[in-house]
Amino acid sequence: MNRPVLALAATIALASAVHTAQRYLQHRQSLELAAHQTHGRMLEVVTTQPDLDPIRVRNHPDHVKDDESGPLLMCQWWLEFWRTGLNLGVFTPAVLRQNAKNFMQDPTALKAWALSRRGRALQSRGRRDRMHVALLDAAFEEAGGPAQ
Repeated sequence: MNRPVLALAATIALASAVHTAQRYLQHRQSLELAAHQTHGRMLEVVTTQPDLDPIRVRNHPDHVKDDESGPLLMCQWWLEFWRTGLNLGVFTPAVLRQNAKNFMQDPTALKAWALSRRGRALQSRGRRDRMHVALLDAAFEEAGGPAQ
């Protein structure tokens, strides 16, 4: 092959690689934006409609009192927000560890994790999901959750 053809092929390959990297970065940024928008919606719901979540009551009638439904829903949303953030790389394990430690200081949060930890562990789809469960389990145990 002659040099102009090789130079053209190299230029095309480089342009393709740059384009792919830009697309990946744009996709990642849109996922991060979606995670932050979800967080904003969570806060909006908790301030305007704190008593949502009939599903928790139906799934755990022996454990969930009537006035706990809304707070338990909010706790589940936080747990899901952190799982998504960890999967996207928005949260580092160290940040999640600190958030989990603070989160588990609340009795409702302990109860929310106790009710969902087994299901979350069974539904873990990858390494980061398992890390999410492990970090929250560690905070749960450190806070004395299993004894309660």
